[in-house]
Amino acid sequence: MPLARISVPAHLPQSQVIALADAVHDALVATCDVPPKDRFQLISRFAQGSMIIDPTFPDVIRTADASIVEITFLAGRDDHKKRLLYRVIVDKCVAAGFRADDILIALTENQPMDWSLGGGLAYGAHPPTSHV
Repeated sequence: MPLARISVPAHLPQSQVIALADAVHDALVATCDVPPKDRFQLISRFAQGSMIIDPTFPDVIRTADASIVEITFLAGRDDHKKRLLYRVIVDKCVAAGFRADDILIALTENQPMDWSLGGGLAYGAHPPTSHV
């Protein structure tokens, strides 16, 4: 179960923000075996001057459209899947009008016990449900 926090500058059009959110989710499904309905995203918009992002570290050129994607998910993906995830997110973002250097991605992995999906129960403790 991934949780994506997407931080964008306030001036970005809503359509571009949604395209970024879609790119993140679609890439997780395509590269990391995430179920299509497993979509949990928090999008935050920041006023000018509220995102402090170095414009050139390390050897990139970022613009005022620079955005940060933080993904927390269960441990277990190998480096190949993570590299592919980065590439697919950025490729989809470029197709939506972003520059490749404007998408910064940070992954954090944890264990099932670090999640509760509701009801005060640890991840995996929920009884199976059927959705008709």
